[in-house]
Order: sequence, then C-alpha cells, then structure tokens
Amino acid sequence: DCLIINISPHLPIIMPRTSRRRRFIKMLTRNLHQRKSLVAMSMLSDDSGSSSDDGGSSSSSSDSTTGAIIFAAAYNSSKKKLEFAEKSRYLFRTGYRKSNQDVFINDLNTGSGDERPWLTEDEFKKKYRMNREALDFITDKIKDDKVFKNKRGPKQMNPKHQLMVLLDYLGTEGCGANLPKQRAYFKIGHGSVKNCRKRARKAILRCLGEKYYNWPDENERRKIAKWFKKEFNLPNCVGVMDGTLFPLEFEPETEDAGDYHGRKFQWSLTCLVVSDQKRRIRWYVSGYPGSAHDNRMLRRSPLKLKKEE
Repeated sequence: DCLIINISPHLPIIMPRTSRRRRFIKMLTRNLHQRKSLVAMSMLSDDSGSSSDDGGSSSSSSDSTTGAIIFAAAYNSSKKKLEFAEKSRYLFRTGYRKSNQDVFINDLNTGSGDERPWLTEDEFKKKYRMNREALDFITDKIKDDKVFKNKRGPKQMNPKHQLMVLLDYLGTEGCGANLPKQRAYFKIGHGSVKNCRKRARKAILRCLGEKYYNWPDENERRKIAKWFKKEFNLPNCVGVMDGTLFPLEFEPETEDAGDYHGRKFQWSLTCLVVSDQKRRIRWYVSGYPGSAHDNRMLRRSPLKLKKEE
C-alpha cells in the first residue's frame, strides 16, 4: 500500500505506508540500541571506579554494580520482545468477528410444512445459476478432492458452501460479487472468500474437467454427425461453432487498446466456442481482442493447426 500526496497536479509524491507491526519493531530496535549503550556505559563506569587511586567507597561500587545489572536485565527484556515481534506475523491481530446467521443454510433451506424457503427455486437459480439438485450433484463429485482437506490448522468450510461462493462470483455481472460484497453477504472473512473461490475452482477442474470438457473421440463423432444429418441434413458435422463477446468495464491500458473495441460493446474480449448436439461445450479458445473475427481465431487455433491430433 502507498500513500500518494499530490502537491502539484503534475508532480505526485508517493510515500510508502508502513504497517503497525513494522513501526513497533522499529521502536523496539531503537530501544534495544539505547539500552545496549546504557549497559556499556555502566560497565565502563564500574571499571573506572574500581581502578581509581582512592579506591572509592563500597556503597558507590555497589550502586554501580546494581545499575549495571538493571540495565542488562532491561536489555535482555528488550531483546526478547524484539525477537518475539519479528517471529510473529500477526502481532496486532484483533478479535474474530463471527455472525450468528448462517447464510448458506438459509439459502439451501427448501422449507417444511407451512414454512416457506428464503429463496424460491427461481430465486436460487438466478443467484447461483443452477438449482439445488444440480448443486448437490456437483458437490458430490468434488467433495472428496484433496483441496478441501487441510493437513493442519482449522477445519475448512463445507465444500458445498465453498462451491456456492464460487457460483455466486461467476454468476454475477461486473463487480457485483467483488470481495467486500461477497464478504458482507455470506458473512465470512475476506480471506475465506478468496480461498473458497480458489479451492472450488481447482476441485472442479480436477474432478470434472476431463469427463465433462473434452473433444469427442471417433465413435462419439460418428454419433454426433449422425444426429446432425438426421435433424438438419448436415453431413459430417461434429459440432456447432460460434463466437461470443465478453464486455470489459474499462478501456485496456495497452498500446493496442483500439483492437478491443468490438462491434457490440465498447471494449470486449472474444471467445470462440464449439458445442455438440446436447449443447455441451467441447472446445473453446479465448483471449483475443473484441475486434478479432471468428475465422481469424479459428485459423490460428490448435483445432485448425493440429486437426490431425
């Protein structure tokens, strides 16, 4: 994080912002050096007093020895505090905030008797882009993935709840499901929101990726071609291809920003998708600017360049 002070509209000054922990360690280091100096001075004073011609009084020698012991104890105390502060990552962590309301249970509740559910079937589908049965099906496929099992530390959230966080994030347009908003809705921590998205995404790719996203083999291609021939009289058709645009909120900060200006949206990315007769996505390529034509993406894609494979 940086603090920007704009003294002049043409000359901003960027000042680094240090954390409370870093400032505390800096203060302890300064105190440690001061007390180290006091210990050294007291030892020098004691040595000079013992080697003087008159010998000094016994009380004076005792006082200097006592002072040296006190300074040394203070030095050791400061040293231990500094070592502890440097090893502690969360030195000033505040207490945890936990809500008594479980949003996941409320959203999943289907009602009983005269009790109506908090979210109807249509409302649930609009929020999570699938019904409760589909959510249960996907959860059953990914719940045993290793990403949901901690080797140490506290127990994770229910895999179904983590999947709900990811679905809400993917199904919300723009910044409607950003980190603060999801944290406020689901009443979980910012770090938990990030972890839920990451874990659920990894589990889906590992457990469902190869089975539900793959290019059809020779036997399946024959079945697809037979279906298209029967329904639409299209011979040798193994998929339907079309391009779609993903709108961007802002103009890309690149030299070729003009290439992202598409025919439908101000700024966008192009994605080329191939689906089968069941509307399953079997292949896609994305990342091209919004002005890229479908034929251009196909010519440069592995589907065209490596069609033998």
